[in-house]
Amino acid sequence: MAISRTSRYQRNETTLVKDRNGQLQLAVMHRRPEAQKLRVSDYRWRSSERVDDVATRYYQSESSWWMYAEANPGILDWTQVPAGQQIMVPRGVA
Repeated sequence: MAISRTSRYQRNETTLVKDRNGQLQLAVMHRRPEAQKLRVSDYRWRSSERVDDVATRYYQSESSWWMYAEANPGILDWTQVPAGQQIMVPRGVA
């Protein structure tokens, strides 16, 4: 199974595991949290903005919103971000 480079699981490993029927299935393994140094841009959320719009603006991919979601773990529901909320948008490794 190839993991897309825009997937939030792109840095994860895969392995074969048995499902409840004893069949082998390919699964994505969890990663241990690791310290990262990132260059970030501060961004203030606008009213009626969507996660895919911001991801397209910064990463040219609407499905890459997970990149700024990981940098802002205090925001649990990205469908309800209040206008004016400041977020950090990763721009690359420092």
